[in-house]
Amino acid sequence: MTGVMAEPYSNSPVKAHTSTPGQVIDPTGKFTVKQQGAFSAVEVIVRQEDGQSSVKAAGGAMVSMHNNVDLRVELEGGVGAACCRCCCAGSSGFLTHFFIKPEMPPGTRGDVLLAPGVPGEIILLQLAGTGDDWLMEKGAFLASDPTVEIGVHAQGVVTGCFGGEGIFILRGSGQGRLLVSSYGSIIRYDLGPGEVRKIDNGALVAWQAHLRYTISKASRSLFATIFSGEGFVTQFTGPGTVYAQTRSLQGLANALAPYIVRQNSGGGPAVNGL
Repeated sequence: MTGVMAEPYSNSPVKAHTSTPGQVIDPTGKFTVKQQGAFSAVEVIVRQEDGQSSVKAAGGAMVSMHNNVDLRVELEGGVGAACCRCCCAGSSGFLTHFFIKPEMPPGTRGDVLLAPGVPGEIILLQLAGTGDDWLMEKGAFLASDPTVEIGVHAQGVVTGCFGGEGIFILRGSGQGRLLVSSYGSIIRYDLGPGEVRKIDNGALVAWQAHLRYTISKASRSLFATIFSGEGFVTQFTGPGTVYAQTRSLQGLANALAPYIVRQNSGGGPAVNGL
């Protein structure tokens, strides 16, 4: 994956506010991870509105922003793509674009703090253009350069139905930087040619679009597949890179289910059947 060269943000004559130093994930200084780990966030330095210096993010991702910064919302890819992304791929129909206010003098900078909706880590992916697309599961997209297109990818009917994520998932294409978030920690797997790895469907975060993948049983034995609780998994065949997360929202929902207050037959609340 080839990085996109850009002018270092530290050269700007008008400095933006920045919080305490964080983990550098972008050599240009545009993106800096704050509080990496369970409650990670990313601080983005915004300059003039162009393909490399402004930023777009998933709806509701903004935690705070400098007064030099303004925002607008756009239907990414038009009405059809936005509706498909929202209704079918589990992401925002509208994406939020952050940029420096037009009335500010040249060289003005600002900062935006972005965070995902669930506890987890954030990684930065570099898209170099044609043939370097990434596929993402629901909720994985956090933000990107405006030059990165966030569209939808149609999986096969069998893959969509048995994979648990639906027929449509997100696809990042174009050239620029892409921020992806997880629920839990992120694990990277670099698969060699012909190397195969099975990953639980609920643990998927993002993978290179050229990777071959199919839905398969967790075990050769149907009995073990069913009664192990693993069910169907996604089988990837290299070469390529895939990112997995150590927790799943479905697993959290299953763990909390016995403790959720339910209405009993008499109309009053009941916990654990009491």
